[in-house]
Amino acid sequence: MLKKLIFGVLAVINIAFAEEITIIGDSLTVGAEKYIRYYIPNAVIDAKVGRKFQEAMDRILDLESKGLLKDIVVIALGTNGYFSVEDGLKVIDYLQSRNKKVVFVNTKVPRWWESDVNNTYEELKRLRPNIIIIDWKTLSNVICSRDDIPECFRKDGYHLTDMGSYLFSLLIYKYTHEHAN
Repeated sequence: MLKKLIFGVLAVINIAFAEEITIIGDSLTVGAEKYIRYYIPNAVIDAKVGRKFQEAMDRILDLESKGLLKDIVVIALGTNGYFSVEDGLKVIDYLQSRNKKVVFVNTKVPRWWESDVNNTYEELKRLRPNIIIIDWKTLSNVICSRDDIPECFRKDGYHLTDMGSYLFSLLIYKYTHEHAN
């Protein structure tokens, strides 16, 4: 009985929290959506295969016009190419001018732009220290290299297996939940 009550209370807290998150992503987010919905059931998820960071501002404006831009905005983009510091600052400054908390997920992709994308995220953090960066590259390398963790990545080295999607979603939930207030 007590266990049911505790889980019921946690579910209500989780749902209330989840209503405050918008996630804009690419194919990794598309693949992880079922797990994101498990952890954050009412999150607004706007993800598309092949999406680049340069599309983020248009997505933000569209979501805002529909009342779907929540208090915490997670942007999980960079897998499909490099973006500039100026592109990132435009997104951050717009969101922060609307009192949104900004969370970025850096990238792990075996392509030439991986380090450029992740360096850009680090520069954005230096310029706007109140943003949050989930270090997917490092965390996935550490967690997924363990012998007791099943394979996280498909043969291409960046699209996610079921386990990888689960971990990606769990990290988004953990970081957004910790920084909700």
